[in-house]
Order: sequence, then C-alpha cells, then structure tokens
Amino acid sequence: GAGKTTLFRMIIGSEEADEGSIVRYPQLRLGVIEQQLSFLEDESALEYLLRASREPSWQCAKIASRFQLSENDLSRLTSELSGGYQMRLKLSALLLAEPNFLLLDEPTNFLDLSTQLLFERFLLSYRGGYFIISHDREFLKRTCDSTLEVDRGKCFFFPLRARR
Repeated sequence: GAGKTTLFRMIIGSEEADEGSIVRYPQLRLGVIEQQLSFLEDESALEYLLRASREPSWQCAKIASRFQLSENDLSRLTSELSGGYQMRLKLSALLLAEPNFLLLDEPTNFLDLSTQLLFERFLLSYRGGYFIISHDREFLKRTCDSTLEVDRGKCFFFPLRARR
C-alpha cells in the first residue's frame, strides 16, 4: 500500500505518473517478471519459452539449463510445475529476451530454497542492473548494493555495504 508496485508500473510504462516524468535510456531493454503468472492452459514449459521468446527450441533449452530445467521439465505442462520451477521458467524466458535491466516484483515468492539460491547466484553474476520489489530483507541484503524505501508516497535512498 506504500506505492512500490505503482512505481514499478510507472517504470515499465503501464501506468502514468501523477506528476514528474520517467526518463528511459534509449538503449534500455527491460526484463520484467511480475507476480502474476502468464502461462496458457495446457501449455508445456518449452511451448511457453518458444511463445515468450520466439527463439529456436535448442536456444530455449540451452538457457533453461542455466536454471537446472531438464528436457523432462521442459516437456511437462506449466501447470504441473512447482512455483519454484515456474519461476525458473520465467527467468529463462527473461534471459532469452537479453535485457540489460531487470525489474523484479517479489521474485522470491513461491521459491523453494534451492531455486532461491540459484536465483541469488544468477543476480550476483548478472552483468546488467536490476530493481527489486521485495519484503525479504535477507534476500535484498545478499543481492543489492542499495535500498530505495517507499513510504507514504515518498522515496528514501539507503546505500548499503558492498555485497559479499
């Protein structure tokens, strides 16, 4: 209720700011994972990646393997996958788009411990920037250099120590 998701929506352009403006660098390629699922009914994991990326199946499988999704996992229906594996699938689709800045809204929701650790390692090695909305303070401490707190429509910036 403080405005975090509204700020997120303004950055991606799905909502307009009441005042001020959002300026985007012309070469910005946003990668977005929102809380809502975007899978179709009766869609396999590989079909989702093909639809989301328009890349060949071999490229989809290659990127999915970075998130430990096997050929067997890719043949399963998305509805049969656990929340953690659905997030792995969404991360794979995100990488296939080759973004240079990630916007992540509560990305650790529904993650099992192994997927969360895999995700943290991914973020720490990611060569672009990212903006995370999360209530998981420990996750933020392990993955972020600074915090922007939103409280009652105002933003407060807190630089943190360097990541471990």
